[in-house]
Amino acid sequence: MISKKFLLILVMMFTSLANAQTAPNILGTWEVVSAVSSAGGTEDKQSRLVLSNKKDAAILKFTISQQDGAAFQGETIWRDGLKNLVSGVFHRDGKSLTFSSDVGVGTGYVVNDEMEFCSASVLTTKNRASCTQLKKVK
Repeated sequence: MISKKFLLILVMMFTSLANAQTAPNILGTWEVVSAVSSAGGTEDKQSRLVLSNKKDAAILKFTISQQDGAAFQGETIWRDGLKNLVSGVFHRDGKSLTFSSDVGVGTGYVVNDEMEFCSASVLTTKNRASCTQLKKVK
C-alpha cells in the first residue's frame, strides 16, 4: 500500500514539473505605455486623494538588471526621479510574476515584449495602488 502511494506521489510530482513553463528573458529596459493609480493618506497621516489615468501616474521605467531563471532583480524609476529596487519571481506558468520593492509589493504578467506591473504600497505614511503597462525597448 505504501509503495502505491509513493508511486502516485512521484507521478504527480513529475507531471507538475512537466507542466511548469520556462520564465521569459526580461533583462533590459521597459517603458510605460499607460498607467492608472490611486493615492491618498492614512488614518494617522491624512492627505488629499489623487486618482489618475495619466501615462506618468506610476512608474516611468523598469530596468531588469539581473535574472536567473524565474528570479529577477531590477529598478523602477518614477516621474519625480525616485528609484526603487525590485526583487521578483515568475510563477510556474512562466507569465505571472510577484515582486517586492523598497515601498510595496505587487503582481504582474509578461507576454512577449509587454508587461503589466501592479503594485500597492506598504508604507505607514500613505496608501497607493497602481497598474502600469510597459513595453520592452531594449
